[in-house]
Amino acid sequence: MPLIDLYLSETVLDAEARQVLADEIARLVRAAEGYGDSRLAASLSWVYLHPMPETQITRSGAAPARPLWRIEVASPAGSLAADARPALAGRLAGACLAAEGTPWDPAEARRVWVLFRDVAEGDWIAGTVVARVEAIRGAVAREMAAA
Repeated sequence: MPLIDLYLSETVLDAEARQVLADEIARLVRAAEGYGDSRLAASLSWVYLHPMPETQITRSGAAPARPLWRIEVASPAGSLAADARPALAGRLAGACLAAEGTPWDPAEARRVWVLFRDVAEGDWIAGTVVARVEAIRGAVAREMAAA
C-alpha cells in the first residue's frame, strides 16, 4: 500500500505513457510488498506524477544528456523487507527505461534513483484512521480468500 512520487522530465513521456508507467510502478511495488493483484491494495496505492521542465533537472548544474528519474516509495514500516529493495529498485529502473524506449543496461539504470521511506507504525494515517500493516495484510487476505 505505497504512496509513490515519480519525478521525470515532462518531455520524456506523454500523459498516457506516464499513466501507464505509474500503474506499472505501483503494481511492482505492491507485488514486492506481497499484495499481488489485490483490488483493495491497488485502490490504496497512489502515484503522484511530477513531470518537470527539463531545465529543472540537472546533473551537477548541467543539463543531462539522457533523462534522469527519481522514484520515492513511502510505505508503512514492515511493508517492504529491506532485502527486497535492491531487486525492486532494479525492476523499477527497468520499467522507466522501457517506458523511454531504452533496453535494460545496468549503466543506463543508474539514471534512475529509487528512495525508500518507511513510515513509522502509527504515522500512516488516512483522514483520522491509523493504517496498520497487519490490518492491511488481513484485509487483503480476506479479499483474496473471498475471490
